[in-house]
Amino acid sequence: MAMKSGKKKHKLSAGDAVYTGFNYLLCFFAACITAYPLIYVFSMSISAPEAVVANTVILLPKGFSLQAYEIVFKNPEIWRSYYNTIWYTIVGTLFSTVLTLMAAYPLSRKQFFLRRQLSFFFSVTMFLAGSLIPMYILINRLGLYNTRWAIILPVGAAPYYIIVARTFLSSIPDSLYESAKIDGATEFTILRKIFIPLSKPVIAVLVIYYAVQQWNGYFTSMIYLPGRKDLQPLQVYLMKILINNESMGSQSLSSASQSMISLQLKYVVIVVALIPILCVYPFLQKYFIKGMMIGAVKE
Repeated sequence: MAMKSGKKKHKLSAGDAVYTGFNYLLCFFAACITAYPLIYVFSMSISAPEAVVANTVILLPKGFSLQAYEIVFKNPEIWRSYYNTIWYTIVGTLFSTVLTLMAAYPLSRKQFFLRRQLSFFFSVTMFLAGSLIPMYILINRLGLYNTRWAIILPVGAAPYYIIVARTFLSSIPDSLYESAKIDGATEFTILRKIFIPLSKPVIAVLVIYYAVQQWNGYFTSMIYLPGRKDLQPLQVYLMKILINNESMGSQSLSSASQSMISLQLKYVVIVVALIPILCVYPFLQKYFIKGMMIGAVKE
């Protein structure tokens, strides 16, 4: 007689069912709280200007208008700021990721005689960071003031991310390292051909953190690029509109129309600044969770 095969369903107890239901409910509320500002800002950006001024938009758009988007995209300053932000994000993320991996690799090798001393040094800098004034003087003395590199070089490699990358690289079996050394491979070759291909999860973590940091950065630009508006990123431009209430209205509009649409322009610029970084995250998500779980366990 043929035996019936099948997985036996595990029945939850009353307490487990209540606990699971509570977790689902909590996650649902957290998702709603997280999604509401994004939906609200997007709805305000495409609603009719009259509804935005009257503040009648609660969640979904009231009416439909892309006039504010048209004004934003016709403004050359926002495209210049967009280019600067993309440049800082790509170059800064690449520079910081490479620097972090190059610092983490020797710290992950037990054969490195300064491993413990340098690890302690990096850990101390997490709690005793330099203040703004010495950094400002240093940037001036190095001739980086009012240049693009004043945004890239000071952030460099964050000590916390070096520790995360070091912990991940330490989990790679030593047998791979020893085999490569026997075959005559140099340290740089081992890092490039063995460790980096195996480190996609932690590289994804570094890329997304450094990219978000560069994309959202505005304070360093305010300090080091005050006289170069042509080098300032999108976030500085957004701050001018939101806080300083600078106008970017079209000359073809009447004064009444400009005052009506000026409030909506702020929401449009926020949407324009958010979309690229939101589009990048889903492609790195599969590596992001794994890399954080492995890199979060410190020695």
